[in-house]
Amino acid sequence: MTPARKPDKAARPSARRGTSPFDASAIAPVQFDLFPVKPVVDVLDARAVVGPRTGVEDLVRVRLRPNDAPHLVFHDRHGWYCESHGPSCHAVTLAREEVKGGTHVD
Repeated sequence: MTPARKPDKAARPSARRGTSPFDASAIAPVQFDLFPVKPVVDVLDARAVVGPRTGVEDLVRVRLRPNDAPHLVFHDRHGWYCESHGPSCHAVTLAREEVKGGTHVD
């Protein structure tokens, strides 16, 4: 019978208790944008875009950056949702805030 071998020191976790194996100085600080880009939110007339018999209450086009493709956000009997990404899209939050704020003109 051979005796059990001890693991190498390199394979063992840190001998000091209470310290993590990760060095805190290796984590980069959060970088802020020098020139933050404001999303472009346009509230559209749902009846003019979709049709007069639509059930859509609100229709909002959101561009997170000016050159990005737009997100179309609908508010109908199913709730708020992005056409491409569903209800969890960040554009939905922006659209709801814009419509709730009442800054749009019909």
